[in-house]
Amino acid sequence: MRRYRVSADIGGTFTDFVFYDSVTGQYKAGKTLSTPKNLSDAIIKGITEELGDCANIDFFVHGTTAGLNAFLERRGAKVALITTKGFKDVYEIGRGNRPEMYNMYYRKPKPLVERKNVFEVMERVLFDGTVETPLDRSSVVQVAEEIKKGSFDSVAVILINAYKNPIHEIEIKEILQEIIPGTPISLSHKVAREWREYERTSTVVLNAYIAPIVQKYLDDLEKRMQEKGFKESVYIMQSGGGVITSVIAKDCPIQTLLSGPVGGAIGLNALCEMLGYKNLIGVDMGGTSYDVSIVVDGRPDVSTETNLEGFPILTPMVNIYTIGAGGGSIAWVEGGGMRVGPISAGADPGPACYGNGGQEPTITDANVVLGRIDPEGFLGGNMVLDKEAARKAVKRLADKLNLSIEEAAEGICNIADAKMADAIRQITVRKGIDPRQFILVAYGGAGPLHACLTAEELGITTILVPEMPGTFSAWGMHQSDIRQDAVRTFTNIIDNISEQSIIDVFAEMKEEVSAILLQQNISDEQTEYRMSADLRYLGQDHTLNVSFNDGKISADSLKKLRKAFDEFHESVYGHSSPDDPVEIVNVRLTGLGKLQRAPKEKVTTFVNTVPQPIKINKVIFYGKEFDTNFYDRSYLKPGQKFMGPAIIEELTSTTVVPPNYEINVDCFNNLLIKKIQ
Repeated sequence: MRRYRVSADIGGTFTDFVFYDSVTGQYKAGKTLSTPKNLSDAIIKGITEELGDCANIDFFVHGTTAGLNAFLERRGAKVALITTKGFKDVYEIGRGNRPEMYNMYYRKPKPLVERKNVFEVMERVLFDGTVETPLDRSSVVQVAEEIKKGSFDSVAVILINAYKNPIHEIEIKEILQEIIPGTPISLSHKVAREWREYERTSTVVLNAYIAPIVQKYLDDLEKRMQEKGFKESVYIMQSGGGVITSVIAKDCPIQTLLSGPVGGAIGLNALCEMLGYKNLIGVDMGGTSYDVSIVVDGRPDVSTETNLEGFPILTPMVNIYTIGAGGGSIAWVEGGGMRVGPISAGADPGPACYGNGGQEPTITDANVVLGRIDPEGFLGGNMVLDKEAARKAVKRLADKLNLSIEEAAEGICNIADAKMADAIRQITVRKGIDPRQFILVAYGGAGPLHACLTAEELGITTILVPEMPGTFSAWGMHQSDIRQDAVRTFTNIIDNISEQSIIDVFAEMKEEVSAILLQQNISDEQTEYRMSADLRYLGQDHTLNVSFNDGKISADSLKKLRKAFDEFHESVYGHSSPDDPVEIVNVRLTGLGKLQRAPKEKVTTFVNTVPQPIKINKVIFYGKEFDTNFYDRSYLKPGQKFMGPAIIEELTSTTVVPPNYEINVDCFNNLLIKKIQ
């Protein structure tokens, strides 16, 4: 039996690794600089540096940014869009609403497919799935020949009402595969089987847009790992949480769009199970971005629809709010005031203190100037920073604002802390959630640097820094299950629903989900199924997703579903209408295929002594210098308590604790930091 389980999380600056040794039962973290030109280079480098090759790896999972980067940089595939005759302009027109009502300069995002690349075929399926006009195969052949001549990289097929009856989409795929073999084909009923033509079209076009890039990347990664002895399937994190095999990811790459940050959200869920917490806010600060996610009542906050740069996407995604505020975010002056981010120095050249030629002051440089990062203790002492270069970079900014170097450095950090606090408000306060009732979990390479001061902005008094925080997202991937989702549009008044009709729909979805899980070697006995429905009051436009908590369909469960919807509506919007009719719009089924997890050992022996610092340095907090103890986290033991100000160094991150905080090391080696009132 092979020995190691490995996860890799590709960030804008670093690629993080977590290695689990099944023989010793120990986790080990690793980091290497990301390689934007070929993301797999960093993965191969990180694995070979630690293990030599891939022959001893039993399980490998990673979060990829290949598809997201292709979309954000608009370097995706040349896509041909096939739709029903008469519906050519659905994608171009979109919706008539104006998302930014008072923005005089608002413009709709430029479509990913030009109008000239939209092709029509003769067919028509009605709203109930009845075929009114059979598919004209000759029109499909003609379109396929045009696509062949046009040298398109990918094809998206979206027929009207195909979510009810996909027979014509299936026929079109068969014809296309004969005429343009090898070209990726995205079918709407496979990618987003629910109503609303524009949203469905947008989702499938985006899937087709990134498909060739993701397929090429995964093919290359698999080949390189196999050459180094890897014999198992490559698993990919998906945006809704859970993992899928690379085979499924190539077929539906949109499921991987936000796979990078999702590992952290799954890690939060694992912390809830380990520690008994219900409500956590997770903040993942890397070199480029700051990602916020939450766990409410022990479950990650997952949305069935999202919007990415103006494009609606109908696929389950963990709700993650992202801003451009990472360790590499550049500080600059505009209109006489200081700004921080979203532009980042990235991995190359990186912050000025990296010594790679960077000249602009970054958040990392500011922390070095303030003494919060010890140049000789960065990355566990494996990378020595250039403090003088950091001071020179910050001085150039300070001179423009008539500030001292230290004042400018603290200003950079204060602005970053305020932006981060506002990002947390976007995913909590805007939804009626009080962040003061949550524990803030800080991870990522720079997350623990700013956690306490960001928490102060929000009135949060408890902060948790997990073990190996810099690679926490990669650790979270070890706690994932295989996940497969299915959806059907099922528009009915809840009080008028036939129990058997909804049972039949769920049975159809279960057959679909179990078949895909079986492709990934997951049997029905290994699968947990979760049922939910999108509900709204009759006459409303938007829906709320509510779970069937008892896991079965009956008259009683439908009544409980209705009651749960009223309560959920009250909590989200501040009001409900228990006497008004409620409509089911979509029903959803999630299949979770249980994978073997690498357990984290709980320590039962505690140490009551006060830890000894490895050094004492001057560090600036609140505009003053404090004598601050520096600790090596590897020497800290469960049960130990000590006070701030303190700096805790380790391989993957640095934790900054201001004065008037108490630090406790818990039974899983997490740091529990509490503000002294």
